[in-house]
Amino acid sequence: MPQLSSFSLAELAVPVLFIFFAGLFATWFVTRSVLLSLLLPFIKAGVFLFYYGSLFDGTWTFLDDWNYIHKGESLLGQGISITNFWSDVPALFSAAGGQHFVYYLFNADAFRLFGPEYYAPVAINIALTFVAAAFMSKAAICGLYVPQRLTTGAYTFFVLSPNLIAWSTVMNGKDTIVMTGTAMAAYAVSQSEMGNHRRALLSGLMVGLVLFFTRFYTPLLMLTALGGAILLNGNGRRYPWIWLLAISGLVVVSSTLGISRLASAFSQLQEGFVNPVYGSIRYLLTPIPFNTTEQYSFINLPQLFYWMLIPFMGYGVYRTWRRATLTSRFIVIYFLLIVMLYAIFGELQGPRHRYQLEVLIVTFQFLGILSVIKQMGFRRSGQKISRSSVVIDNSGART
Repeated sequence: MPQLSSFSLAELAVPVLFIFFAGLFATWFVTRSVLLSLLLPFIKAGVFLFYYGSLFDGTWTFLDDWNYIHKGESLLGQGISITNFWSDVPALFSAAGGQHFVYYLFNADAFRLFGPEYYAPVAINIALTFVAAAFMSKAAICGLYVPQRLTTGAYTFFVLSPNLIAWSTVMNGKDTIVMTGTAMAAYAVSQSEMGNHRRALLSGLMVGLVLFFTRFYTPLLMLTALGGAILLNGNGRRYPWIWLLAISGLVVVSSTLGISRLASAFSQLQEGFVNPVYGSIRYLLTPIPFNTTEQYSFINLPQLFYWMLIPFMGYGVYRTWRRATLTSRFIVIYFLLIVMLYAIFGELQGPRHRYQLEVLIVTFQFLGILSVIKQMGFRRSGQKISRSSVVIDNSGART
């Protein structure tokens, strides 16, 4: 792994401004708050500037990161970009060693914007976290019945999640794209519940196409989760077109992958199989805060925060399921499917592979905290009423 040094302010100025203005527009779109539209992007852009301008030395990087960078530079040299990739699909498949070419193309276009440096794709990933937060906030309102007045709080909670900030700022990885796609999928399902079928269909197709060429099994699991949500939703018969979409999508994706690819994936699962109970606990909890290797030491504080909120996250999963909407069932089932998949695959149980679920984890944390606060408020109100009744009875007044 190369030894690197931090970058100058002149080099970082353009990506910093990109992060700031992307965050400003997304935050204003969701919150309509001038203060937050300036403050939240300022914080995220400031963290980016501080890390790459002062701390970056290559310690907190991974082999996959450099693979994306080297392949992205190669695609840049060949003139391949998102505007002309259809004519260069064979070169993309060759560079990626398969159909997962999206993030290599992502790196190439990031280098076009900001120069061929490690921070270039990271800057776009940070901007995508605002997009993910925006879509998940809208999904929470439309599909989880989170009150409109709590939109600002939910969005801010998403954007300032310590794990979200740490991973999106430090790592050059495709998990941010997967996480954003997850938020958009939840939004698409929520729009179908609202009767906006065209918007839901277009969003779902775009997400499915991007994720298929990023991490092929995520669209499969999303379609499976959607089918399960319809089955377990009391009003499932109201969504015949979603039934058709889920079944058709599964057939199309499975046919595109082919029997041999699916058999190979199943064989890999068998080879890496571990006890799913142990694996699920390890996947959800690892690592122990301040017990990490040097390469993962940047998540010590975020992981401590995550551990502190685990009870709220668990309760949030329960409260989300109890909402009994198509969206709530979809995100819980998808979350559990991903956990079960990684629980039986021993080599993929680190925190890096949990990051793709961060937008759902933060949703569960927020709803869990919100539910606890509401219940505490009701209990206090009940205690006040009870005390008032005692005072009235003792005074001999009519009750």
